[in-house]
Amino acid sequence: MNLMSAQDFSSESEYRACIQDSFKKIEKVFEDVDPDVAECDQQFGVLTIRLADQSRCILSAQPSVRQLWLALAAKGVAHHFNYDFAQKRWMDDKGKGLELLSCLSAFLNEETGLNLKLI
Repeated sequence: MNLMSAQDFSSESEYRACIQDSFKKIEKVFEDVDPDVAECDQQFGVLTIRLADQSRCILSAQPSVRQLWLALAAKGVAHHFNYDFAQKRWMDDKGKGLELLSCLSAFLNEETGLNLKLI
């Protein structure tokens, strides 16, 4: 598996553009979601999804290692993702085969019943 690492992005701006593209895809899906069920907000390189029970899901850019981190606060779990240019998606850095959008989608479905098309 050819996972991208910090030295594989040609520049900081390329990394940040990749993060923004990922965040925009996620935000777009939430445009049609009832904010009483879940809503998302992006500020300063962090995208926070708040659920009705006030639990949160936090995606944060980690520029020093050029990763995207996902914290599932309700579960006390965090995953770190590297960008895989060959697959054009964020994959976990532990080699467990976790893909960011699939992981996020499964969590949101489990917690809220939402069946979001993030993938």
